[in-house]
Amino acid sequence: MIDRFPLLLGADVFDERQRREVLGELFDYRPYLMASAAMTLVIIHVFLSGARQEAVFCGLLVALGTIMRVAVARSYQGKYGIDDVGRCAKAFAIMCVVVALLWGVTGAVLYRVADDSMRIAVLGIGCVLVQAVTLRTNMAPGPTMAQVAILIAFHAAAIVYDGLYVLIPVCILYTLFQGMCILALGRVRVRQMRAERETLRLLDELQCANTELTRANLRLADSALSDPLTGVGNRRRFEEALATMAPAAVRSGRPLSLLLIDVDHFKRFNDEHGHVTGDEALRRVADRLRAIADGPNHVVARFGGEEFAVLLAGADEAAARVVADQILTAIGDPAAVRPLTVSIGVATARGPAGTMDIVSDADRALYAAKRAGRNRVVSNSELVDQQDTDRLKA
Repeated sequence: MIDRFPLLLGADVFDERQRREVLGELFDYRPYLMASAAMTLVIIHVFLSGARQEAVFCGLLVALGTIMRVAVARSYQGKYGIDDVGRCAKAFAIMCVVVALLWGVTGAVLYRVADDSMRIAVLGIGCVLVQAVTLRTNMAPGPTMAQVAILIAFHAAAIVYDGLYVLIPVCILYTLFQGMCILALGRVRVRQMRAERETLRLLDELQCANTELTRANLRLADSALSDPLTGVGNRRRFEEALATMAPAAVRSGRPLSLLLIDVDHFKRFNDEHGHVTGDEALRRVADRLRAIADGPNHVVARFGGEEFAVLLAGADEAAARVVADQILTAIGDPAAVRPLTVSIGVATARGPAGTMDIVSDADRALYAAKRAGRNRVVSNSELVDQQDTDRLKA
């Protein structure tokens, strides 16, 4: 029987949140204050009916129980906390026994001195107290059962003293019934708390799985927009970036520049050194492009084959030309074991019309750089100026 009514049931399934919840319910004294108020009304009636000494004595017992109940609850809130569960359980058990003794003595005395109509009220309040204690089992079946047994015992003693022996079996059955209810409520609470922990565990696993899935999707999206050879953006990444940056440039009125970069004579380089060396050369070019165009508003992408593109949001032609010259110098190192050079076409756009034509303008500038002997930078504005000069000469 002791194993069935422990001080604290299901402590092995507590987590910190559940422990705080259970102990908070155990030490909640507000229901006790309401019961004390009901008993005080009976005491007042007994006092007015003439049994003043007994009423004062019962009032002192109720006051003492109330003070103790509140003091223990306040001590738990300010001293014990939730870390020392065993100490909290023992304090609650001692409080339950003492309070039950005070309540039992109070009920027995009031029953003896009250008139017939008030005796029914005393017994009714006693039954309500027993039911209230049972319903607030709250994982402490041992102290709860002790309270129930003491309360019923004192009321049974008063009833026997009154000569109603026939009610003794009723009191015994009532005690057994309350014990079964306490055990049932305890089991339900344990299952509930285990279910809560299992639910939280499954939710944590689901959250972890969702996080991993999100990461996998991000990696997949990143791989879908990255060139597998060089690690920079692919043609799709370039097109998506241009579709985003061009309208933004139009709305803000800021310039948008594009560099189209082509590795000079790359087919001959591949034929001479092999495709493995050619792939390594492209990776080296991509790394240098990424190192130079590393701003937050810059996008580096492989445009196709040995061609690369660099989008520079907010950069005018002069700023774009500076970046292009840096790229030309960084890649075209004559001291390299296998030297490479690049040709670069630059186009800068302002307004809707310019952003729509920026790729074709940069492409024309790139092929102009190739026709001019490669290993150089040509901007679209130079082509326009040359065309204007040719028209004037004509």
